[in-house]
Amino acid sequence: MALSWRPHLLASALHAAVAAARKHPLADPRLAETIPAASQPLLAAIDAAHLPHERFFRHLVPLAARAEGRRALAEASVVKTIGRSARLETLVSQVAAGLAELEAALQAALPKLSNELPLRERPLREQWEARGPGLLHQLGLVTEEALLPETCEVLLVHPATGGGGEAHLAYNSVRIEAVLANPIAELPEVVRLAWLIGQLQMDLPRYSEGIHGDRLPYVAAYALLPATLRAAEQVELARCDVATLALAIDRWRLPVPAGVDAASLVWEWWATYEQSRPDFRVALAALDQMFG
Repeated sequence: MALSWRPHLLASALHAAVAAARKHPLADPRLAETIPAASQPLLAAIDAAHLPHERFFRHLVPLAARAEGRRALAEASVVKTIGRSARLETLVSQVAAGLAELEAALQAALPKLSNELPLRERPLREQWEARGPGLLHQLGLVTEEALLPETCEVLLVHPATGGGGEAHLAYNSVRIEAVLANPIAELPEVVRLAWLIGQLQMDLPRYSEGIHGDRLPYVAAYALLPATLRAAEQVELARCDVATLALAIDRWRLPVPAGVDAASLVWEWWATYEQSRPDFRVALAALDQMFG
């Protein structure tokens, strides 16, 4: 697999803003003091445009690394989310203005980030190059080799929450906080990165057919979690048991539906999968139904 590594400032700002919007605590006090307020104009523009927050974020953050300028980013993200409309120019202007304010706030809070962020690439990249290929090989064995993408863009963002990341299924990229050490000893960051990469093929029709587009990212994240832990156990990086699964759900901040014991549900699903080994698309659809 070919990985490209990209430290990215605007993606860092957006990652922090998304975390704040989701009510995740910001571990960096400099961002905790500025980002929640600085992101309000962007959130107001999103609301004014009637953009579904999570669906919009799934385009906005990965496109930050590809669009040429804030206005182009705003337009591409709005169009991807709701299509074109007569109000497009107004919406784009409002979103672009919100992006400018957020980016300025990040630069004011972290004036040396453009120099510091590239230096944070080396520790995670070295760990990945040493352990990642073997981990992905095992992941293919416990699921399907076709599940693994041939390429992946890794967006390195400032560790706003002290460890975090997300897969961008539609863009064959992931973002991950460039921490200098593993914040959770039982869950090394290379395991998190493998888990994120493992989700990227889930938007292919063979896997996603029958699963609502807004649910797919969450179902994919849950499905790949025990699979990644099993692969990590095979290379002695982590344990694969219900306690570690519950720890990952909690510390990696997976959304948990109200009234659902997600760890027990997913562990039961995984046990059935390992016992019968159906096509992964069949197992994925079953997990979607189990969540209700």
